[in-house]
Formats: sequence, structure tokens, C-alpha cells
Amino acid sequence: MRQERRKQLTRERILNAARAVFAEKGYAATSIADIVKKSRIARGTFYLHFQTVEQVFQELLREVFLEIQRELTALPVETLDQVHFRQALKDLAHSLLAVFQKNRPTVSLLLVTLSGDPAIRVQTIWFQELLVASIRAMLERGISSRRLRQHDAELMSYLIAGGLREVLTQWLIYGRYEKNLEAKVDEMVNIYMNGVELLDNQ
Repeated sequence: MRQERRKQLTRERILNAARAVFAEKGYAATSIADIVKKSRIARGTFYLHFQTVEQVFQELLREVFLEIQRELTALPVETLDQVHFRQALKDLAHSLLAVFQKNRPTVSLLLVTLSGDPAIRVQTIWFQELLVASIRAMLERGISSRRLRQHDAELMSYLIAGGLREVLTQWLIYGRYEKNLEAKVDEMVNIYMNGVELLDNQ
């Protein structure tokens, strides 16, 4: 048991070191030697846990995606006909923001890397589709309960997901909205929902 704990602590040490190096140098410029130096472990110890820098990055992404998946799969879609849909979407966005804020360096790196690394982009497709599917389920529930107007729920779900990603990009990459991030997300949701929410629900 003690050996397993020591192994886990070493793995966390490598991942923490990698986060710091990635934030400083970027994914493409980071080497195993950089991570080994930052974590202050032997190179052989590194290879007991990972074989490449890509594997380390993938593990960091996996941790973030697991948190996001837990948030999305916990959505009470079956009871949304009793919930104000505008607020439900805001609550979803705020839950995701909390995960992104907790993992800010990794998410920032992900957004930068997505534009230049097709392999990483492919790995994120399932997350994007899960987010879109979650939003779509909420919208379709709203349509069926007559709380939302008839509209193309799939198209709207892609628009909302894309809007959320753009707000995140502006915040993480360009440093905008630091003081009013949640307000900007709420404003984005309001813009979309103004087009589909029935007046008596507003």
C-alpha cells in the first residue's frame, strides 16, 4: 500500500512539473528532460510512468475531461420542465467555468494547442460532442414541454457551445473578462435564449 502511494505521489509530481513547464514553454517546445529537471526525479523514474511528453499531456487533459464529463452527466435533464431554461444553461456554463478555472493552465494550453496539433484536436472531439449533446437534450426538453419555441435544437446547441468556447478563448488566451467572466457568460446565454424562450418564461 505504501509503495502504491509513493508511486502515485511521484506520478502527481511529474504531472505538476509538466503543468508548470507547459505553461512556461508550451507543449511543442517541452521535452522529457524539461519535465525531469522540473520534477527533480531521475529520467528512469519518469519512464516508469510515461514514455513521451504527449502521454503526459494526454493525462493532464484526461483529468480535466473527466471533471467536465462528471458535470455534464450530472445534468438533471429529466426534470428540466420544472426549471427555468435560461438559468439552467447559465448553471451549466458556470459549472464548466469552475472546472476551467481550477485547471486554467491546462485548458489554456489546450486551446493554444488545438489550432496547431491535429492529433490533440481529434482527442477533444468526444468532449465537444458530449457538451453539444447535453445542451441539445436540455433544449429538446424545453421544446417538448413548450417552454421553448420550436427551433433547430442541434444547430442552437452548436452555437451555444461555440459561444462558450469563444468566451473562454478571450479569457484564457487574451486576458479579457477577468473581472466579469460569469457576467459575460450570462450575457451570451441571454442572447441565445432571447431567440427561443417563450415570453411567459422570461
